[in-house]
Amino acid sequence: MNTLADKHRRSWRWLAALTIITLLALAMRWYYAVATMVSHPVIRGDAAQYFSYAWNLVHHSIFSNAEPSSASVVPNNYRDPGYPFFLAILLNWLGPSEKWYESVLFCQALMGALTVGMATQLGRYWLSPNAAICAGLLMALWPHSITTNGVLLSETLFGFLCTLSLLLCAQACRQSSMAAAALTGFILGAAALTNAILLPFGVLLGAVFAWRKLAPWSICIALMLGAAILPGVWAIRNAQIPAPTAGSSSMDRALENFVIGSAPSYQPLWRQQQFASTTTESAAAHASLSVFNSEYEVLSANHVQGARIIAARFSEQPLRYVAWYFFQKPCLLWGWDILIGEGDIYVYRSDNSPFKSQRSWIALEAICHALNPLLMLLAFGSLPLALSKKLWITTFRNMEGRCANIVVASMACFVTFIYCTLQAEPRYSIPFRPLEVLLAVTTVTGLVAHWQEYRRCLPHPVAGIR
Repeated sequence: MNTLADKHRRSWRWLAALTIITLLALAMRWYYAVATMVSHPVIRGDAAQYFSYAWNLVHHSIFSNAEPSSASVVPNNYRDPGYPFFLAILLNWLGPSEKWYESVLFCQALMGALTVGMATQLGRYWLSPNAAICAGLLMALWPHSITTNGVLLSETLFGFLCTLSLLLCAQACRQSSMAAAALTGFILGAAALTNAILLPFGVLLGAVFAWRKLAPWSICIALMLGAAILPGVWAIRNAQIPAPTAGSSSMDRALENFVIGSAPSYQPLWRQQQFASTTTESAAAHASLSVFNSEYEVLSANHVQGARIIAARFSEQPLRYVAWYFFQKPCLLWGWDILIGEGDIYVYRSDNSPFKSQRSWIALEAICHALNPLLMLLAFGSLPLALSKKLWITTFRNMEGRCANIVVASMACFVTFIYCTLQAEPRYSIPFRPLEVLLAVTTVTGLVAHWQEYRRCLPHPVAGIR
């Protein structure tokens, strides 16, 4: 009876802790959104394209990035449809007003907070309550995850869908439920339509589960089929639209990102062009960037010829590019300073940010900045725990925890590989920062568990013998 009462009490304590963490995350994101919100915001860059897609969906029922004032609206697939559809739902309801802009930011604050809560619950599958709470607090307070909620970019929605899919996947493994597995795949498909880098992940995850015998074949097949539904529908749509003009397809964007990501000097040159103190420096950077633009144009027109040009550039400094792809790009992806953007933790300029004006927020950013390299190393250090059957025995107490940990590690490894192949940028890792935190805490937990195991195995001195 006492055991049942204790279990009930622990459940309520965990629910209370999870609620507090989620509310803390919501408060931080809501406060940031209110503090940085401006009247008549200037929508630019990627955000302007997302708005154009949403506008054309509402007013023309066409998925196109043609400007709202354009007389001709031609469908294309340059951007992924998930985030524009989210904007279009609110735009159709509220119209292009400040109320719409505020509603988007508040919805993103809510999604960001729910992402923290779901990731904390996901970590509980293999972490102790105290370890999961520590991870949740760090997620709730992480600066990048707060600032991204204040801009019209897809990272918040993408992170929400990714985390939701992983939590559902862990639940499907626990219950051996085909319905939950199919729903997991469906949400993964929605995430893939928000950011196409995730398109093959559902199928690959099902294959990993089958290979490692982590779930029955029925679960693996349901997961893979569910993940194919929405991307399949979108592929049918893309096959029916007119052939896209040069530079307006998703393939063009992927090739552009590949060329940009293949050049170690691209991001410094981009920043020099944008923020140079003199027009001469800016013009010099622009001239250097035009070389990569030329490579992209050749690659887009003729894949073989373009690949040869890029391979020739690689052959001139092979060791530099080996270091670039295998060391510098992973560090850049999980690094701190956003390079293609305003810099630091900002994609766009944010003059009213509390991270610039309030001491407690400034201190929080400084602490997280100092922790960031250690967090990355600890996250990478968790991979042996996920992959080794011998090591996980002392770290994870059940197969459910092992499955959940492998799912998280698989997604983190997958996105690292894809972004390091294409373009690595700290902005792109923001949706996966909760996964990084969970993996880092896993490493700490594993080290503590193995140290305790080592101490238990030491011979104890016999009383009376010196």
